[in-house]
Amino acid sequence: ACHPGQRCGLIASSGAKRLRAEGLGAELPHMDAAAVAHWFLDRFPDIRASDALDTVATQFSVQGLELDHVGLCWGGDLIRRPDGAGWQVRRLSGTAWQTSQTAEKVANLLNTYRVLLTRARYETLIWVPQGDARDATRLPAMYDAIADFLLACGVTPLPDSPPVATPAEASLFDIA
Repeated sequence: ACHPGQRCGLIASSGAKRLRAEGLGAELPHMDAAAVAHWFLDRFPDIRASDALDTVATQFSVQGLELDHVGLCWGGDLIRRPDGAGWQVRRLSGTAWQTSQTAEKVANLLNTYRVLLTRARYETLIWVPQGDARDATRLPAMYDAIADFLLACGVTPLPDSPPVATPAEASLFDIA
């Protein structure tokens, strides 16, 4: 939680385009100095502020700057390779991911996530989406492999919380 006097915000890689399906499609325009200033300096209830948790900043907006608490939203642009031996770099093109394993692209995206993982003064919460088996760009197995790797590296999971209904399970007319 963000304590009074502290700053929190959501961040993601600029290549994490399928976070839109998770409701995280509003990206901070990093070339707009006023928008970046509002995100870092204003406070909620101003919806432009980082702690409104309405807008996700990318590596271009947060490089060299810090927040007290960061929610890192992991995208499908950096996933575990199918053989589990390293990272696979991808770029969304139209309706499908394109894989690129050139040393330069891998190094650049690993650096992007390094920047994102080091933006918090106090704590970083890493959120890996559950995915959706009906969407080839968000397959649960790819996200599970990321989560499993992070857990193997020592990331502490949050305490269990009640399951969230997926759109296929939820209905506007459900009575509970």
